[in-house]
Amino acid sequence: MLDWPHRASTNLDSEVRAEIVTLNVIRCWGNSRPVLVIGCCAVMLAALAVWRPWLDSVMSTTVVLEADGEGVLVQRVVRSEFQSQGPFPVRDLELDLSSWAGKLVRLDVRGSVRRRGVSGSTGFAGCSAELLLENGTRRLAFVGWREGMGAGLHPCCVGPQSCQVESDPNFSFVTKGTLWHVFKVPEKARLRLEFHPVMSSSLKGVPEACVPPPQRVRLPLASYEKREQPRPPDVFIYVIDALRADHLGCYGYGRNTSPNIDEFTAHATLYHHAHTPATWTRPAMASTLSGLYPSVHGAVHMGDQLAEWPVLLPEILRDAGYVTRCLTANANVTAECGFDQGYTEFKHVPYAPATLLTEMMGRRLRQEEPDQPVFALLHTMEPHAPYTPPAEHRSLFDRGIEAAVDGSADALNSLSYVRPEWSDVDVQHLLDLYDAEIYEADSAFGAFLDMLKSTDRYDHSLIILMSDHGESFGEHDTRAHGFDLNRETMGVMLVVKYPGRRQAGTRIPQPASLIDVLPTALAQVGLRPEIPYQLPGQNLASFTSDAEGRLSRVFAEVSRLDDNAVDLVGVIDEDGFKRVMDVSVAPRETAAQGSLGLWDTREDSQEMVNLVDEFPVRSAYGEQLLAEWLVQQNARLDTRTRSFVPQVEVSPERARELQTLGYVGGSTSN
Repeated sequence: MLDWPHRASTNLDSEVRAEIVTLNVIRCWGNSRPVLVIGCCAVMLAALAVWRPWLDSVMSTTVVLEADGEGVLVQRVVRSEFQSQGPFPVRDLELDLSSWAGKLVRLDVRGSVRRRGVSGSTGFAGCSAELLLENGTRRLAFVGWREGMGAGLHPCCVGPQSCQVESDPNFSFVTKGTLWHVFKVPEKARLRLEFHPVMSSSLKGVPEACVPPPQRVRLPLASYEKREQPRPPDVFIYVIDALRADHLGCYGYGRNTSPNIDEFTAHATLYHHAHTPATWTRPAMASTLSGLYPSVHGAVHMGDQLAEWPVLLPEILRDAGYVTRCLTANANVTAECGFDQGYTEFKHVPYAPATLLTEMMGRRLRQEEPDQPVFALLHTMEPHAPYTPPAEHRSLFDRGIEAAVDGSADALNSLSYVRPEWSDVDVQHLLDLYDAEIYEADSAFGAFLDMLKSTDRYDHSLIILMSDHGESFGEHDTRAHGFDLNRETMGVMLVVKYPGRRQAGTRIPQPASLIDVLPTALAQVGLRPEIPYQLPGQNLASFTSDAEGRLSRVFAEVSRLDDNAVDLVGVIDEDGFKRVMDVSVAPRETAAQGSLGLWDTREDSQEMVNLVDEFPVRSAYGEQLLAEWLVQQNARLDTRTRSFVPQVEVSPERARELQTLGYVGGSTSN
């Protein structure tokens, strides 16, 4: 401040006084300028911190974890502001999951990018997820399936339809809906998520959901048992067509339908929850002999022939020095259908009773040298429809029921497959006939075992007793088999006697599949053939009687005979939950509708309570498993399967046989 006597100021004129004030202001500004500059800068920085005009975009991501019965466990919102021209930030979020160890949880990620002043979304939130474990990390894959590989087998979308960021495939995003993954929480686990903006302007056209690329493999079979033995064991596969396991005493049935089979299980291993990969004969038997699921080997429709490219069990054993024989009474397991590959002798005997096939096989075995290893497949037709048991067996189960529908082919083929018009009396009468046919089949199997013992081939043999599919009698509003994945048609008998009676009397609770037959047989023989694809099955001998001792899942699929697509896919997961989905192009009102949903097969063995709405997380888990499985299926597809499946040329005689058995010309499949 200027210092002047106040008293003199009154004597100054106005001009001098004005000059003194001006000088005073200039001096004050000079002394206080640094403070004012700093203040102005602070105000400007505060305004920029709020406005930040160079950060013109916002990525907002919502993360939700939920579990069945508990609802939402965690919900977090992550926001990140950035400049739309880049560089793009990567935000992360880490969650402690230890409170939910052992629970099945679903992770949902929903995110978008918006630019200030622009209406609508201008991008998506890419996400990368991994579990941080005590012994490392495990990345969570957002795996979806959609038909885009040209095979035309699975045209529907299954699983999260995610897209991948081209610059970093570890990041996935979705253009609509949510990015999701279901997993069982490990002990002491943490979930780490990273988020990365994906700008629409950087994408080439409309982003398409991607299917993970197939990892083609050319690996030999593994886990085979090598033993010192004078010669490899004989291998016998005995098929009882259309036999549902729950009508056998060894599987808990109250009627005495199977005394010989029950006795056989005391010297063998019974797989309590065995399943077919398809619910009619041709794809099921093709899967048994090839170890591949139906849509991979290609024999999925009535007109399809089993192609030459799959490596079949009889081919492997023939090349290893076995005599290979097949005797079959089933019109779907014939040379016309491609099943004669790899056999020294293949013979189809239409309508042949099982006892006749056993007698024919016995004559051939007695002609072989004792040291000659033998593979033999017998495919018998009892108790397949029509139900016409001999009188002596029928009398054992006949309750004197008079019904309008008998077991003849004409009567059965007059019924619709879905919601058949029959009464409870009709069903009970047909069950009596069916059980009598099982008793006939059991008697023939007993004669088969006696024949093996009389030729000294029983003890040293691998004997696989199985059915190719089951049969329905009104459960889930269906009859017969072939168009659904319900328990009564998907569940099969599977009993294995290992050489030397190892594991005799053992009952295995883990789910098993007919695709496990080929790797099991090769393991017991001790062969490691080079196969140009990886087999999905397992060695059944490695299963244990401990219910919690093995992670095991089984899959199945079925196609309608008049459609060029697989319609139903199903999985039974490691916890016993069964999930079935329709992946056809245009779902129709068929048995498929009653076959869709989620069931807890351990608590609800009859599959009567559909839990698909009550347990959305478990339902999503089943869908995720099916999506991953379809991706693996694609990885195993041979190029010839994609482009060409040979067609069956059916002779008039064979067509009449198929019609008599209900395969064609009626409303049933087989």
